[in-house]
Amino acid sequence: MSVSGKTVYRVKQVLAHDVAIIVEVKNGEAQSGKLKETRDSRIVLRGVGSFWLVTGEKEQKLIVQKDDVSVPAFAGGISTMASRIRGSVFELPKLGNDISGPGKLDAVAFATVTKLDVGYSPHDGSFGEMVSALSEGSLQVPLGSSVSAIEVQSGRWLTSGFEAHHASGRYKLGQQSLRSVATSALRNSPETMKLGNGLVVFVSPPKWSEPMDTDLRSEEEIREAVERWLSRSKEALSLPGGAGSMQPAELLRLLAARAISDEEKGDLASIAARLSERSELADILPEILGRDPAYLNRLAGFEQTEKARLRSELEERIRKETEVESAKLAALRIEVSDAESKLATFSHREALLRAETEKHEETLRSLLASAAEEIRSESSRETAAIRDEVTRLRDDIRHITTAAPASAEPVAPVSVVVEQTKEAVPAAPRLLPLASEEERKEILYELAVATGLTLADVAAVVATCTDVVPVLLGPDSAAGAVDIATALAGDDAAIVFCDPTKISLADLLNDEHSGLRTTIEKARERPAVLFAAALCSITSGPCEYWLPQMIEMRRVGRLPRNLAFVASAGADGLRVPIPDSTLRHLFPLKPSKTPRSGSAKFQGFWPVTNLDQERVRQAVAILVDREVKSSAMQTVARALARTPSWIKGTEAIDVFLKQVDWLAATAAGSEHEYDEYFINMEG
Repeated sequence: MSVSGKTVYRVKQVLAHDVAIIVEVKNGEAQSGKLKETRDSRIVLRGVGSFWLVTGEKEQKLIVQKDDVSVPAFAGGISTMASRIRGSVFELPKLGNDISGPGKLDAVAFATVTKLDVGYSPHDGSFGEMVSALSEGSLQVPLGSSVSAIEVQSGRWLTSGFEAHHASGRYKLGQQSLRSVATSALRNSPETMKLGNGLVVFVSPPKWSEPMDTDLRSEEEIREAVERWLSRSKEALSLPGGAGSMQPAELLRLLAARAISDEEKGDLASIAARLSERSELADILPEILGRDPAYLNRLAGFEQTEKARLRSELEERIRKETEVESAKLAALRIEVSDAESKLATFSHREALLRAETEKHEETLRSLLASAAEEIRSESSRETAAIRDEVTRLRDDIRHITTAAPASAEPVAPVSVVVEQTKEAVPAAPRLLPLASEEERKEILYELAVATGLTLADVAAVVATCTDVVPVLLGPDSAAGAVDIATALAGDDAAIVFCDPTKISLADLLNDEHSGLRTTIEKARERPAVLFAAALCSITSGPCEYWLPQMIEMRRVGRLPRNLAFVASAGADGLRVPIPDSTLRHLFPLKPSKTPRSGSAKFQGFWPVTNLDQERVRQAVAILVDREVKSSAMQTVARALARTPSWIKGTEAIDVFLKQVDWLAATAAGSEHEYDEYFINMEG
């Protein structure tokens, strides 16, 4: 048989001192290969039954002609050496197969030959019967030479301690007892050939472990020994009831009978592992050991030592954890202090801005009142002048009527209808209704159903629409953006549909159908309420030419700061990728459920939400517990402070942290799950 390109031969017969018949081992059978002849002295000297690993096989000019003789030396032919000594005083023996017929036997030589170790393992796995035969000296191994190892259990081999009787070909264990036999295991995984007769040929050298005592008795014998020792252990715990009245000599004999001999100690050592698996031993050992003062003292000392060790380990662990947590707490305090100082600065700036705004509003009110008073005064003067003119005309008519001749026909009185000019008082500005808290809450619930977003997502859109641009993603996102803008501003909301023809802000303002210019003017007239513009399908055109401009102009006040933007980005049609410089202004939100039909009704304008410092501090406390990075804490806290108080802070924080991850991925240029809507549009 060839194992990994290797060739193995077995010596079948030795014809002379320098000629041997070998057979190649194939397919797990020792005699299935082709018979050959060799003069290799190394192979010949080892004798019949030896196995060899060979390389460099080459033919020799040693030809054996087959004659019709009465006693052929081999089934295939007679070797050259046999021909030379054919007439001598002896005749060659027959081969095992005894095949006769004319022909010749090939003669071969080898570059290298290596003798292989051979072991024996029962081919049917009946280790019990084999061990019994080995103990009785009747184990028959089908090999003319000795084996180097015998497998007695699965994975356990005898490498020594057995004797071979070459006359009978039987093997016998060198010791009588089977309870403690030295066995070894393979430390490597050698290449092997297991033949059908139980022989195992080690094609590569085996490496054996150190011998280990193994109990080779049958399972029934081991079980009986375990039960016997458990019974003796239970008897050792107590003396008979009449032990107190026994004679000293009888009591001593009883104690001696309960003692164990050296032979029994060996038996006990061999089944110790089996005894340890029995639950009865756990009940017996404590009672036996509890009577030994030395064991009790050692046990008490071990308990004290173990308690001291555990105490020291716990104290050290607590000390290290305390140091780590103290360092974290100090760092958090520094971050919180920094955040509070920044918030205080922002609050001061906001107060200054509010005061300046109120001052401008007061100036505007006074100017409007002065203009109205002036218009009213001018109107009163014109009315008085008209009344004087009417009076004068009436006097002139009365005078003409009085001076007319009597013969003249009476002249019908001329009715002078003077339309008095009404006072040119400017029309009062239209009062914009404000939605109540309950109405705004109802609108948020309706928007969540109509858009497929969660309630926290919709609250986040309203809280951030005047700072960034929330973008709804998906096939029905344009309808969701229009619903949100309409719910915030009603008919005053601007609806802008982006396309490749709109490449500048002027193009958007000139679109009369969108109403963006009108919405901007109304937002300037009423800065205390929100006006909204829906930017639908921003990826349908090059939005990078006008979207950053609108965001920055709103930030510096060139566009009204109360102008809210809500955008949408679809997943189909012709789309234009958005560069990273524009992506940082977006707040993408993907619906988590299917939108439903219908939309939220406009019930009044929404007031611009001012930052509540108490709400900001509460948001910072929540973010510190969530271990949010200090770089994102300020932005998230400001956004969270604008959400309604009845929105769960933890849910809103999760939404804002998604925006933080989006900004981080955009800044780092790394991949994000929403890239398919803005960048990688073709997969």
